[in-house]
This record gives sequence, C-alpha cells and structure tokens, in this order.
Amino acid sequence: MKISFSWLLLCLLAILSVAQDTKQATPTKFGSEVEISADATHQLKIDNQYFRAYYVEVAPHHSTLMHHHRYDYVAVMIGPADIDSTTVDDKVKHIGMPDGAVLYTPAGLIHAATNLSDAPFRNATIELLQNHGPVCVKDCASDPRGKDWPPLPAESKLIGYGDTFRISEAVIKPQQTVSSEEDFPHLVILLTDMHAHTGPAGSGGMDFNSKTGAMMFHGGHPDEGLTNVGSQDMRLIVMEFKPAKE
Repeated sequence: MKISFSWLLLCLLAILSVAQDTKQATPTKFGSEVEISADATHQLKIDNQYFRAYYVEVAPHHSTLMHHHRYDYVAVMIGPADIDSTTVDDKVKHIGMPDGAVLYTPAGLIHAATNLSDAPFRNATIELLQNHGPVCVKDCASDPRGKDWPPLPAESKLIGYGDTFRISEAVIKPQQTVSSEEDFPHLVILLTDMHAHTGPAGSGGMDFNSKTGAMMFHGGHPDEGLTNVGSQDMRLIVMEFKPAKE
C-alpha cells in the first residue's frame, strides 16, 4: 500500500502538536499554569478601561500558583516584601523590597511567588491595559514624559511614568489639609489606614475611614479639601491616568 508524503507529513504535525500541548500542560511544583484571575491569592478589586487592580495576599511561607501576567503591570508593596519568584523553567529570583516600593514588570511573565517571611506578603498588582511603552519607576525626574503633566503638590513625590500615567506617593501629616483637586482619573492605594475629612470643617463635609491596602478609583474632581484627622501620617500611592495618544 502506498502512503503519500503529504499524509505522513500531516501525521507528523499532529504528533508534534499533541507533544507540545502535553509539554505545556505539565504541572510544576506550584501546579499547572493558570491565568492570574484563577489564583485565589489575587483578588480583583477594580476593572476599567485603564487597568485591572488586584489585591494580593500570600500567607507566611506559602506560594501563589504558577500564573501568567499577560499585561505590563506595576506592583505596589503593602508592607515589606521578602519573596522568591520562580519562573516556569524553575529559575528563582529573590526579591526584597520595602513598604511602599513600586516594581514594574513587562507583559509575559509566568511565575509563582513564595513568601519567605513570617508575616503575610501583600501588594497591589495593577495590570496596565493601555500601556505600550517602557515604564520608569526609579530615578525618573528627567523622564521626558514629565512635561506632559502638571507639577505635583508639595505633599507628593514622584515615583515614575508610563506612556499614559504618572505614579506618585503622598504623605499627609496629622491635622494637615491638602488640596483634593485632580484633573485626571486616578487610582489611590492606601499604604496606611486613612482617617480623613473631606470638605469644610465642622458641620459640612464628610468623614471617612479606610484600611491599609484599600484601593479607590475616582474621576477628576475640584478641590474640596482633604484633612488627615488621624494621629499618624497618612501615606498613599496615586496613579493618574489619561487616554493614550492616537
């Protein structure tokens, strides 16, 4: 019986395809690769046109699943970090970062994070849905994208830029009142508990309280005043967003 060359080629391709699928499905010691949304340590908090924000918490000496970051992302440390990041090919990178540090990672990372600390590892992982260029989160004062943004207020310090956003950290002292004016949609990530009053003092305005790690998204708004009515410094990371240029 004659067997055509094309038939043999099709059989070979089918075998290779099955082998490739089997290789991709091979579980690691952290389990098979999953999407970030399928990892229970990543809790989706905000999903909009600019970003997806996950609150991440890993118990002491525990690990995430092996998960895939399909977008550029920044991670904001909520408390100090002492972790091992293990990629799908078993390469391990140790990461130690202080409270409030911001880490940028390009799209495509597949890894599991192991918490080496005796305390929970927490961060805010922000997937950047509109970002298409490099992100600067260290020594960014001379970044040319700074000219596209207004000056930061006195209580804020620059962290960095992407092509559609700016990141800063604000520290508001006890009883200090700052302007709440904001021209751009913005994400706020609390590094401390927040005990604040917005609007006029006394009978006007509104008091509100939020816990460390809370995330809030607001559109642009005028100045209504924001006062730290607590007894400790109030620290927050602010990410301001604007539409990507055509």
